[in-house]
Amino acid sequence: MKILRIEKGGLAEEIGLQENDDLLSINGHAIHDPIDFQFWANDEDLVLLIRRGAEEFEIEFEGGLDGELGVEFVPMQYRCCGNNCVFCFVDQNPTGLRPSLYFKDEDYRLSFLYGNYVTLTNVSQKNLQRIVDQRLSPIYISVHAADSELRKKLLGIKGNDRLLQKITFLAEHRIEMHAQIVLCPGLNDGEHLDYTVDTLAQFHPWIKTVAVVPVGLTKHRQSLSKLIPVDAEMAAKIIAWSDLRSSEFLRSLNSHFVFIADEFYLLAKALLPDADRYEDFAQIENGVGLTRDFLLRFEEEKQSWPASIHAKKITVVTGRMAEPVLRKEVKPFLQSIRGLDVEIVAVRNDFYGGNVGVSGLLVGQDIAAQLNGRFLGHAVFLPPNCLNHDGLFLDDWNLEKLSEELGTVVIKPETGFLEAFTELLGQGSD
Repeated sequence: MKILRIEKGGLAEEIGLQENDDLLSINGHAIHDPIDFQFWANDEDLVLLIRRGAEEFEIEFEGGLDGELGVEFVPMQYRCCGNNCVFCFVDQNPTGLRPSLYFKDEDYRLSFLYGNYVTLTNVSQKNLQRIVDQRLSPIYISVHAADSELRKKLLGIKGNDRLLQKITFLAEHRIEMHAQIVLCPGLNDGEHLDYTVDTLAQFHPWIKTVAVVPVGLTKHRQSLSKLIPVDAEMAAKIIAWSDLRSSEFLRSLNSHFVFIADEFYLLAKALLPDADRYEDFAQIENGVGLTRDFLLRFEEEKQSWPASIHAKKITVVTGRMAEPVLRKEVKPFLQSIRGLDVEIVAVRNDFYGGNVGVSGLLVGQDIAAQLNGRFLGHAVFLPPNCLNHDGLFLDDWNLEKLSEELGTVVIKPETGFLEAFTELLGQGSD
């Protein structure tokens, strides 16, 4: 790992490390990435092997690092995906986006660090052993189908990638796993879906959950395989299937085991399950239980809202799928606050088109185009998941550009409505 920057007054400066030094090993263990560094730097007595130019030398010290060496390393290089999945969302991006949006990551380290889903097709036995030795748990696995021939078709690969053997190895060594199935009607539904979840259930409790999510299709699929979108009728069938199978697993495994994405309930206009159905919300980043979690947090927030404020109007932006939930569960309460006028606007996703209706894929230009000309009031509030950590929409717009285009303040709630509205609503409240 190459040192990019040295912290002034830190341990690295004290022991003589310099920018552009390479950290080769700690106590004889090769260091390739931050996970290696954190794992092997926990000993009390450390020997660091450093390369500076053509010279290699050791630095010894006692007392351990406590994880703080006082350096910034060059970011690690991520493994890319060699699959050609028929449903890959990256392949459905329009042209002209920032380069990172076309990168297909397939790195088990990102699965451990950030919960990214990986197929494990490029994971070797050496990688599996590292997962076990360093306890990189949990790991999130894209399964899609347990039948090897169907899996090859879905992933666009020629050979058997031995997925079940890899899962067996991880389960035998007590690595927790979470699996996902991207449901493609006509391909991996019906008997195939049952076979997949039954196969994965054999690895419980080490495969702790299985999430079923609907295939996302954009309008940019001109040269790609034809796929059938999940419609309201299919969504209702999957809800009924999920209720049946999860009840069976609850009896046999003492866990619902199978969980389905919120999109199925929203498409079918069905009631959302209670919080207990999601157990510990292990698949929330996969859109499973996200709506219920939001409503739970909103219920808690209600106790802290003021009864009245100085007259203000706000516009709340959402995707078309979540709009009915906000209108039914959120707007009536907000409107009950004296002086507060709330308008909810469902923005149509023209940028991606297709069956894309989730708020996380909204872009700045669609919001601007569909809100321009409206009286937006004192502020526009966005879904928190439609911008990345750098504050960018998928089309590279940011809050400042959107605010300038709309002529009003644009706010992205970080933790909830109340946190975002505090400054706006606090003035003159009772």
